[in-house]
Amino acid sequence: MEIMKKELLFASFGLYPEQMTLEAVADLKKCEKVYFTSLSRENSRLMLSLFPGAELLNDVPFEGLILTVMGAFASCGRVGVVDHGDPAFLCEFSKRLRAAAGRRGVAFKELRAISSLNAILAEFDLGGLGPLGLCLTNAHSWPEAGKYASNRIPLLVFSPDRARLNGDKEGCLAGLAAYVKKNYPPGHAIYFIKCADAASRPALKRRVRVASFGRALTAVEFDTSLYIPPVTGW
Repeated sequence: MEIMKKELLFASFGLYPEQMTLEAVADLKKCEKVYFTSLSRENSRLMLSLFPGAELLNDVPFEGLILTVMGAFASCGRVGVVDHGDPAFLCEFSKRLRAAAGRRGVAFKELRAISSLNAILAEFDLGGLGPLGLCLTNAHSWPEAGKYASNRIPLLVFSPDRARLNGDKEGCLAGLAAYVKKNYPPGHAIYFIKCADAASRPALKRRVRVASFGRALTAVEFDTSLYIPPVTGW
């Protein structure tokens, strides 16, 4: 008799539950356990109607999420995790889930979805970036990404909230704060932004100055990205 290998499915609903693909719904229906990691309770009705036994795991550090998800394999052969955005695009959670599954000999499957990038660019009118383009990274990659950043190029940083939630053990946020303090004038504007989605609800744009950026970064809210315009004439 063939023994079915256990499988971890990492999917997403994009920006809103209504954007979940038919492919993702069909695959998640085959899972014995489903977890949603970025879905506010007020936006959960549709997803919980599709997956009645699903659990909401919001504001939980990666270590706790992975411990819970991998623990489900004690009684399940197929487990689904649903985040927001595109799981294959600058997603540290996907990277860590894949590694955890590999250590346990669990197959890992990842499904593509709508990213928040185009929504951020559109909602905050960041389309006119100029000839130098955009430096794009996530907070967990900052030590490496910082080697290529320039204060003459707009900088967009995903997931500082997840780095903070996880305790920033790698010092990524501290490194980012130090880079900003060194390379931008004290009065330069930095924006904490959220596109409208089922994780953060309405769009948000909050401006701080470089002088207060370090403090603001330590209290960054869930589902927040950072946008730093380029420096001119400094």
